Amino acid sequence: MVKRDSYLKRLIHNMWNGEVKVITGIHRCGKSVMLFDLFYEYLLSQGVPEDHILKFELDQRRYYKYRNPITLCEYVEDAICDKKEEKFFEMLAGEQEKEGLILSLYVRFATDLYKAYVEKEIPDEVYDATFSDFTIWYRHCVKERKKIGLCEEQWLKLHLKMKLFRLGRLQFEPDEEQKVIHVHVPEGESLSREGCEASFAWADRFFDSSYKLYDCESWLLSPALKELLEKESGILQFQNCFEIQSVNLENRQAEERVFGSILEDPEAYPENTSLQKALKNYLSEGKKTGAGYGCRIRKKIF
Repeated sequence: MVKRDSYLKRLIHNMWNGEVKVITGIHRCGKSVMLFDLFYEYLLSQGVPEDHILKFELDQRRYYKYRNPITLCEYVEDAICDKKEEKFFEMLAGEQEKEGLILSLYVRFATDLYKAYVEKEIPDEVYDATFSDFTIWYRHCVKERKKIGLCEEQWLKLHLKMKLFRLGRLQFEPDEEQKVIHVHVPEGESLSREGCEASFAWADRFFDSSYKLYDCESWLLSPALKELLEKESGILQFQNCFEIQSVNLENRQAEERVFGSILEDPEAYPENTSLQKALKNYLSEGKKTGAGYGCRIRKKIF
């Protein structure tokens, strides 16, 4: 077997740039050897488990069905879901340039998932809004990690598994085991009682009647915010959509969301906004905001 070190180095150098690699050449010049032998052995030498590598020799009869791109994509999706999902994320965690790979894969999976939305007669508006979350976490990745790609891959897998939908201003995650619908608030837009109620009304129609309850656990539901914000605040308007059941004072999500990070000394927090100033003073007094847990009964739709 002829070693092709220069070509192999080029392939290795560009392997995580998020682009598809196409190797071309005349018949029997060594293209298959490059991929299925040389590059394969390199991956194994880097600690990639053998069952994490998918090989398709499309000129062989047993692989003919994978010449259909839909069939091939479905196979790849199945390979990284369910039993192999954990291994997939373990593999990503070990990669230095995983963000670009995640972006490439997730955008492709989201594109392929559009067919399922059409089959279930879910409006394009919901598809577009749901996957706008990719843009949010792309910006976070660029800002915080200084890399082009996606972060929060565990969160975004819910979108790809059709376990989370954005309906208007809010996101809804149906929990089939508990028969509740978890509510999330994506960043980027202001909150209003009218906008939130419109989202709940949409969700009442969107999900079947087996789900009896909405719930939410978030810093946005902390009762302490009533001391820090004006009554007309969008955050308090959202909070008023729920009945607060409990508060976890050890949860410091509010600091992470308001200041961008959690510091041990509250005096070190910035004061660039009125909320930052108010929360900083509150924490400096030794108080805790915590996170609230709230519930909301679904309206019956006949």
